[in-house]
Amino acid sequence: MQGSSDGTRNGFAIWLRTGRWPDRGTIRAIERKFNPWHDPENGRFTFAGTGRHYGSGGQGRAARQASSPPRRPPHRVDVQGHPPRRPVRGEGSFGGGGASGSWDARGSTGGQVKPKPKPIPRSAPAQATILTGPVKPRPSVKPELARPVRTPGWRKVERNGYHFSLDENGDPHRIEVPDLSIDARTPRSRSAQRNAGKPDRLPTDDGGHFIAHRFNGPRDAFNHFAQDASINRGKYRVLEQKWFDAKAKGKPVSLAMDIIYPKGSRRPDRLLIWYNIGGRTEFAEVPNRPSAIRAPKKRKGKRK
Repeated sequence: MQGSSDGTRNGFAIWLRTGRWPDRGTIRAIERKFNPWHDPENGRFTFAGTGRHYGSGGQGRAARQASSPPRRPPHRVDVQGHPPRRPVRGEGSFGGGGASGSWDARGSTGGQVKPKPKPIPRSAPAQATILTGPVKPRPSVKPELARPVRTPGWRKVERNGYHFSLDENGDPHRIEVPDLSIDARTPRSRSAQRNAGKPDRLPTDDGGHFIAHRFNGPRDAFNHFAQDASINRGKYRVLEQKWFDAKAKGKPVSLAMDIIYPKGSRRPDRLLIWYNIGGRTEFAEVPNRPSAIRAPKKRKGKRK
């Protein structure tokens, strides 16, 4: 730097503002033509008509400018007379998008940026809840009191070594024979046979025995039942003969019998019998439905 201290300071000030070091002879000329408008707070240059004028009569003019509304800066052109190029977003010139200004959607300056609309929150998809800790057991529900098992009101009766379980009507539902006997000592009861199963007895029924007379069956009414005649004289008779033959050979015979009745009827529907002969158990189901076994029909007409 050469020249006086005033010239050096002026040249340094121009260099700071313009980035160009002026010639020594033109420092004062350039300094006299420079923009006299400054910002009173930070001392920066402003556009004409804004800020404070520090030229001749600056205080009075600045006061008048402060009282009047700010004027719009004049339309500018470049050295060839064309309007200036529109700034591009991101360029850092004074008052532009790179400084304190802001750009709109079309790239122009001025105005406030419209806030973007907030997106409408979408409902999050249902997701399984992830347990991060130990699962707490649910409080135990007070258990209901166990209902007592309703047992049939049967009464047990023993006759001739045989056990009968009778209901309130005196009809047997289960018979247990620990050892079948073939020593018949008890006489028959014709009246018990005639009245067995009434009032549900059918005309085709016989007065049958649960434990036959030849096995020393009791003569009580509960040992008699309305039995289909074809069953009494057919399948059930065959089964009784099998027991008698085994006992005649000296084999032990025992049995247990369940009697199944239709609801509200005193006439059995079927007999379920488990019998054991010489240590071997077998099962037989004896139906008692009407005409379960039919006799062959007789042919009509004269014999040849």
